[in-house]
Amino acid sequence: MSALLEAASRLRMVLLQEAAAARQAMLPELVQLIGEKRLALSDLAAAGVPQSEVERQAIAAMMRAAEENALALGAVAGALEGVRERLRRDVSEAADPGLYGPAAAGARRRPLRHTLAASLDQQA
Repeated sequence: MSALLEAASRLRMVLLQEAAAARQAMLPELVQLIGEKRLALSDLAAAGVPQSEVERQAIAAMMRAAEENALALGAVAGALEGVRERLRRDVSEAADPGLYGPAAAGARRRPLRHTLAASLDQQA
């Protein structure tokens, strides 16, 4: 087996593992696979240009795995972006002093303090 075939096969396997980890939201495993993918890409780059039909087929299979991987990682990135936006919105709403205003807390004798933590009513 040529160096290019080995490198393409190794990269294809890493990409498939990465896509599977992304589908299962296994973030620590994704971090580990990044290093493996870098090494496999370096090996593939060092192997040179495909010379035979078998090598071209191996590269094509690796490219299909890369496309599948990109879709899975794109979905993970989209989900993380959604979580980030919801978290940002929730923190912003929690920090909004209007949530602790007279309509929200009822009539109070003391002036309101604008804090992130809600004060507990001793009469409750």
